[in-house]
Amino acid sequence: MTLNLAIRTALVLVILAAFAGAISAQEINDDPEVVSLYARGKRLMREGAWLEASRLFQSLAGRFPTSSNLDLFVFHRAKADLYFGDYSGAIAGYKYYLSRFPDAAERSHANFFLGNAYYLKGDAGHALSYYLEAYRIANDKRLTSLLESSIRYTIENAVSVNLGKADFEPLSKERKCSLIKIIVEALIDKEQYDVARRIAGYCENQLDFGNRLEYTPGSSRDDFEVAMVLPFSGELQSFGEEIYNGAVIAAELIRHEIGINLHLSAYDTRGEAIEAARIVAELSDSPIDLTIGPLTSEAAAVASAALSCGSMPMIIPAATQAGLTTLSPTSFQLSPNIELEGRVMADYAFSRLGADSAVIITSTRSEHLRMAQAFASRFDDLGGEVIAIQYYRPRDNDFGPHIQDVKAMILGTEPDSTYFISETGDTLEFDGLSVSVDCLFIPGTPQQLKQLLAQLNFYNLSGTYLGTDGWGDRDVYKLGDNVTKGAIFASPFLSTGQGIGYLKFSAAYDTRFGRQPQRLANLGYDATRLAALAISRGGYDRVRFLDRLMETRSHEGAAGVVTFGSRRENVEMPLYRIENEQAVPFTPTANSAESSQ
Repeated sequence: MTLNLAIRTALVLVILAAFAGAISAQEINDDPEVVSLYARGKRLMREGAWLEASRLFQSLAGRFPTSSNLDLFVFHRAKADLYFGDYSGAIAGYKYYLSRFPDAAERSHANFFLGNAYYLKGDAGHALSYYLEAYRIANDKRLTSLLESSIRYTIENAVSVNLGKADFEPLSKERKCSLIKIIVEALIDKEQYDVARRIAGYCENQLDFGNRLEYTPGSSRDDFEVAMVLPFSGELQSFGEEIYNGAVIAAELIRHEIGINLHLSAYDTRGEAIEAARIVAELSDSPIDLTIGPLTSEAAAVASAALSCGSMPMIIPAATQAGLTTLSPTSFQLSPNIELEGRVMADYAFSRLGADSAVIITSTRSEHLRMAQAFASRFDDLGGEVIAIQYYRPRDNDFGPHIQDVKAMILGTEPDSTYFISETGDTLEFDGLSVSVDCLFIPGTPQQLKQLLAQLNFYNLSGTYLGTDGWGDRDVYKLGDNVTKGAIFASPFLSTGQGIGYLKFSAAYDTRFGRQPQRLANLGYDATRLAALAISRGGYDRVRFLDRLMETRSHEGAAGVVTFGSRRENVEMPLYRIENEQAVPFTPTANSAESSQ
């Protein structure tokens, strides 16, 4: 779960108001100096001198480590840090307090404040966890009331809610059902009916919500439930939110244009592959109509495997690893996989360029090796011959030895101390000898391509350059046409829809979020819109939805064109040619061989 910054800020005053009277002022019995310093620290807190108070309580803890009031020094230092806005310091302080003083009287308040610190950092998942623990052990009505309000605020403003039966087991039956009622009411207000029904069931059907939980996803042709299984916390949070934001805009536009209501329910994978698989496995047996996600190839792989025996459709928006859809008959891959780049370039080289021979120069990064292998396999199947494959390490910047080795393999000789006679009778050293091949397939990063291409020129190894997505970078274009030599490359990452649909999405996104959508937002939009279009063509249940989605051909989306092939992968791979120091969309024709020389 994650929280919007504006929402967090708006609620800060509510939380700080709760702080003020949460704990009555303690009088301590200690050494006179300690009592005096402690009283000063409490006065500084009342005056709002949080930083000075924090330092004073830190000094007390350091100078008097054997004091019977050490727990209060640690507690109030963490509290001062929280007031001051040092949320990380407050979290560390309260965690130390709870581990160092497990039987302290203020454990419930410490958990409450710890939850507030996480809340203010925007980490709703951890905040809710500590609120629940505080609720479990709270023994006064005022704190219980504050916790119930905090939990409701968190549920209402979190993107996703991941609570399971185990989260409520430590509570007494009465407290459990009382809290579940609050949570379910908040979820109903958010229209997250599937999650609300599941959590309401933890109270053994003892709660009555009237007909407010009777919404059934897919019960009419207008209402469908979409699970957004993405990282909404952790290091990948911003990427998950971008996809979700694009989906939100799509759902709003679809509601007005097509009349289909797509209810987006967010499920936080925390960026963990196993968590993604667990969520998807649970959703497979739920009334959810379809899933969009997960984010990464690793998470998508285990999630697809978890659906191997299920029927729930899953649209994977951003992952590019090959083979993801072979793990489940209901998975669709929106972003073309990286091996397709190699196969498409091999098709172009043999069928359009007319190349019989090819050289591959590739880094040993895993994605580049898979592209190179896909190119070699496809080129060989078509009848071409890869006459040399040269590997370099990702950290290499001197490519001379690699280029010399390629030239030696082509010539069938050794590069060391070898001389050749030119057509004019001049003696040439090996490095100066010009060697040509039909084409060179060169997957790589922009940083290394900049150096490699310049050195190919220097060492006189020539041929039509064929590349992959790493060539789609301004640093490569700016090398100049005399260095890039009209290179052709494949990339799914440069294509952006230019039609009316994209422009409408872009305008709506900018109005809502104050910026233009980037690729992940585009993918979230495309995945959601493709789902709605499949539904509008009669995909009212899972089986028919899969059939209609499979029919997608040449759909012009915000991130690019989409056509699902036999393996439910997007098989559209745009080609580009570098000319005039920019990438220009390139459509191969029968005369492509001539135009690319």
